[in-house]
Amino acid sequence: MHKNISYLYAFFGFFLMGCGVVAVDLAGEQANTALITGVAGGLIGLTAGHFLNRGKRWGFMLGTAEAGLLTLLLGWRAATYFIRLLGMVQESQGSDATETAGMAFLLTTAMLVISLLTLTVSIMFSKQVLSETK
Repeated sequence: MHKNISYLYAFFGFFLMGCGVVAVDLAGEQANTALITGVAGGLIGLTAGHFLNRGKRWGFMLGTAEAGLLTLLLGWRAATYFIRLLGMVQESQGSDATETAGMAFLLTTAMLVISLLTLTVSIMFSKQVLSETK
């Protein structure tokens, strides 16, 4: 089972890096935090997946901790973007700014959902993975 979870962490890492790149492509220089979160989180996810695939228990701990922390961080950021987006819609600001804020919200929410799913799967199979690894 630990090999399957390691592939999940690798997917999670690639997904985070892809979201960071897409955020910069859509929002330009305003998306520096999304790029940093995506690249740093992606590299941590790939590292966790690699070492878990080799049977290292700390790889599982690293991946689970990352998924938990990113769930909290991205939940906060998604809520912030949502509140900002609601304010922009009520004030009827320019559609370009509203569109950028909407894309940031959607991208952050997608990252949140994948982080939450990764955390959930990690917790569900933690007993099996911990018994298989050293």
